Amino acid sequence: MSANEAQHVFTLAHISDIHLSPLPKVMRRQLLSKRLLGYVNWHRGRKFVHKREVLDLLTHDLKERSPDHIAVTGDLTNLGLPQEFPPAAEWLRQLGAPDDVTVIPGNHDAYVRLHPDKATAHWRPFMEANEAGRALFETPSGGFPFVRRFGDVALIALSSAIPTAPLVAAGWLGSAQRRALADVLDRLGQEGLFRVVLIHHPPLPGQAGWRRALRDAHEVHEILRDHGAELVLHGHNHEQSVLDCETISGPAIVVGVPSASEAVDGRIPAARYNEYAIERAGNGWHLEMTGRAATKDGQVLECEKRVLRSR
Repeated sequence: MSANEAQHVFTLAHISDIHLSPLPKVMRRQLLSKRLLGYVNWHRGRKFVHKREVLDLLTHDLKERSPDHIAVTGDLTNLGLPQEFPPAAEWLRQLGAPDDVTVIPGNHDAYVRLHPDKATAHWRPFMEANEAGRALFETPSGGFPFVRRFGDVALIALSSAIPTAPLVAAGWLGSAQRRALADVLDRLGQEGLFRVVLIHHPPLPGQAGWRRALRDAHEVHEILRDHGAELVLHGHNHEQSVLDCETISGPAIVVGVPSASEAVDGRIPAARYNEYAIERAGNGWHLEMTGRAATKDGQVLECEKRVLRSR
């Protein structure tokens, strides 16, 4: 799945909210925190929603289609346990090589405060700039945003994952990341690249309730408006959504995707991923989205196909 400069159409797959199961064995002392409520919630309900067999079905189909790159926008774990991160790293390696897969953390991956060595450091090869990205933008000391460039397409990876109080799943970029985001959007825009912003939480005001929202969504919205982007991909809400965000460079298409492991029972959005075909068209871009979702009879079928942008 290598993308090269000569390729006319770049295909990017987006998958999110993995919630790998089964939950590993939990030590009692690990439940002396917010995790206790999450543990109860998992056993009372979430384990019946997030199914490994559904995730495996979806990812098998995704790999068969062999996109040029795969973006994973967080929530690989459930309770942010140290013992959840190595299996998630192994799942990422099965999905593809670090050059072919980009991952960012979600709120479940920052459930409580952990030293990075016990948590997302296991994913580091999938969470750092590539050489072409570093040539355009030096990753800040905090690790985000980082840039990966593939020909005319640049991925800008953010982290909205922060530890929060019980019953709260909010996110926050913070002033340092926001300043860097404005800078990198300007730089990549001047290079004439197709800018894809990756973030776990929905980036626009009103996309999620207060307990689940990106707390600096208003500021992020202003940055997108004033500095421009072509596509913003997020997860968190476990539902398909497509919104336009007007920017200085034209509309940025903001797309959320359902969880990749949600059981297919009709009550919640079926597990799904989206694939984007990105092509330069004159002085603009042609962007087409294809949605593929799991079905009750164990298949993955095309459920939506639409042009999101044409010049």
